[in-house]
Amino acid sequence: MTQDKTLGTTLYGRVIDGTLTAPIERGAVVFEGETIAWVGEIDALPYPYRQAEYRQVDLPGRSIMPGLIDGHTHISFGEARSEEELALYTPVEYRTLKAAMNAKKVLQSGVTSAFDAATTYNIAANLRDAINVGMFPGPRFAVCGRQLTTHQGLEDSFPNEMQFPPGQAAVLVRTHDEIIEAIRLQAKDRVDCIKISGSSDNLITPDALEISAMTNEELVVVAREARRLGLMSATHARSRDSVLGAAKAGFDLIFHASYIDDECIDICLKNDIMITPTLTFLVNLLNAMPEGAGVSALDAFKREVDAAQEGLAKAHKAGIPMICGTESGWSPVPYGSWHAYEMEIFVDLLGFTPLEAINSATLTATKCLKAFGKKVGKLEAGRYADILVVNGNPVEDITVLQKKSLFDYVFKGGEAVDLTPQPPVQQYYFEKHKIFLNGRFRYDESLGRGVLGK
Repeated sequence: MTQDKTLGTTLYGRVIDGTLTAPIERGAVVFEGETIAWVGEIDALPYPYRQAEYRQVDLPGRSIMPGLIDGHTHISFGEARSEEELALYTPVEYRTLKAAMNAKKVLQSGVTSAFDAATTYNIAANLRDAINVGMFPGPRFAVCGRQLTTHQGLEDSFPNEMQFPPGQAAVLVRTHDEIIEAIRLQAKDRVDCIKISGSSDNLITPDALEISAMTNEELVVVAREARRLGLMSATHARSRDSVLGAAKAGFDLIFHASYIDDECIDICLKNDIMITPTLTFLVNLLNAMPEGAGVSALDAFKREVDAAQEGLAKAHKAGIPMICGTESGWSPVPYGSWHAYEMEIFVDLLGFTPLEAINSATLTATKCLKAFGKKVGKLEAGRYADILVVNGNPVEDITVLQKKSLFDYVFKGGEAVDLTPQPPVQQYYFEKHKIFLNGRFRYDESLGRGVLGK
């Protein structure tokens, strides 16, 4: 949509405002400059907004809704296929350039705001600032720095005799003093949130779902110091103990919570804690793995999804705020491809209605955007004109939000986003593992030839 000298734009169509209110079937949204001026029924539209001074855009069969919010991205990860690729390969300069390119992919997927849940180096905060001053197109970001980890946390996955990799998305902390120092350095680096690795992952260690990586005292130190500095606190927490510890310590945001139980739910409600499950990552891993390949990993992921389905459905029913997030940045969740899939998972696995799922990716998700959350996530006068126009009705079919071919417009701050798909980008040798084969080429006597296997 080209810019001209009109006073603003009036969009006519089905209005889904981001709340749990039923859609306005004959609605209108008016925006002037970067902010929304009016939202409501067509019959109540003030006369000036109907005139030629406002660009009139009729959108029959379309839904007009807030731009989506992805509550868990990793814009600097470059779609790494492993911890090794993330921590050891790709120079920081090239990672930064790729992050800027990938931010546009995210924006083109209807995501106008995002929470970046851990960065390599300090890429996320600097890209956030570059986007905010107009250097590159991308969502509005709230960002974490490198997550704080102990030896039992997610990112300390390398042998003890090896130096902690500078490219890892974490900083190793071993004492209370180191925790405080790491938090204060990240505050100096302009992060919005302090994140820790409260547990590990199935892919890293088999005891990932049995313990907390930090003591209760350490968790209290993190939450207290982050709050003192005006920052949010968040944790990667898959195990029950890591969820319970973070909830008792008063963390603002818990990622995953796969093994949440009734006690955890009660404490989360008492302390007003949010959960971002990011089930897209696990479900994609299950869907991508062929039968018979990595059976033990498949079984572990399936157990975790089953546990999450039971526990998180209870948490939702109990009233814990849940935010849609995708973990985009790892290879199972490429940028621009899966940002709306979590809503379908919420509906299918956790008992959300489609309208509740949309709310979790719009207005509810603003709770993790402390600096600007009150300006996004809802179609309301005075908020930014961050708007997605989709051909279809996501309240009836939540999957339409995954189909970018159905997007008529994505507006960020009242400006139409260029939706032209970006061409594929070659992956250089310095970004990848150096392996001969992805497996072992064994001789099979019965076949009389070699067979590639595990």
